[in-house]
Amino acid sequence: MAARITAARSTGRGARPTLVGAVSALAAVLIVVGCAGPPRTTGSGVETVQIVSHPMSEGETIESVADDFYGDRAAAGYLADVNGVSVGTALEPGAVVNVPVGSADIERYQRRTEAKILYNGGTILAGRGALERAEEEFRAALTADPEFFDAGYNLGVVLLEQGRPSAAAAAFEKMSQRHPSDPSVLYGLAKSYFDLGRNEEALAGFERVLSIDPSNEDAHYSRAVTLLALARRDEAIVSFDGHLRRFPEGVWAARVREKLEQLARETAEEEWRNRSQ
Repeated sequence: MAARITAARSTGRGARPTLVGAVSALAAVLIVVGCAGPPRTTGSGVETVQIVSHPMSEGETIESVADDFYGDRAAAGYLADVNGVSVGTALEPGAVVNVPVGSADIERYQRRTEAKILYNGGTILAGRGALERAEEEFRAALTADPEFFDAGYNLGVVLLEQGRPSAAAAAFEKMSQRHPSDPSVLYGLAKSYFDLGRNEEALAGFERVLSIDPSNEDAHYSRAVTLLALARRDEAIVSFDGHLRRFPEGVWAARVREKLEQLARETAEEEWRNRSQ
């Protein structure tokens, strides 16, 4: 996934999703090369009509190239096999990846090229705090390429940052239909539910994220905050304590310590009042 830009974090109501950063612009020209015995089908399952020699740009990965051409990061394994590398291989800028494509893949690539220009403009605007204008650019990118993951994700983030959780929930719900197991999408959806006061759904969402990504610090913190919002204080204390043991120097460590101290004081005061009655 592309590098992330740290967004403003909420200190009292759970962690917010962060924006995905700008992505490498796609090469304007497809270089077609010959290939002896090309695969019969491409990564998207259509018939191969040609092989594209794609020069890698800074920040690109096998996964991102698969997404650009096939609209599916899961096709990275296919593309890696075609090129005799592993999915996790770090390819230097300028390295060439051969991409079997059909006519539908070429059309998708061209849509993505247009969408990335709009998307990168949106990330710049978001970084400047111009969230409404960033939203317009992300929506325009999605109009050009409805399968563009980063544009859909960032749309949800800027809607949350504008204080529009209902619209954000709709954006993340739409994304979750296409990416039902993506932790960042599920986290954004859970955070949207939390901001809407739909705490039971938010809790289920954060727990779903943790079932996929147990080391997700934001999800651990937000789960504890949600338990507290549901008045499940004892469970929240256990969750905060577990968070601190797992992430003693994490982003939320200071805030978790404050919460635990506050909850300890409240518990002591409640016990004192009970004894005094």
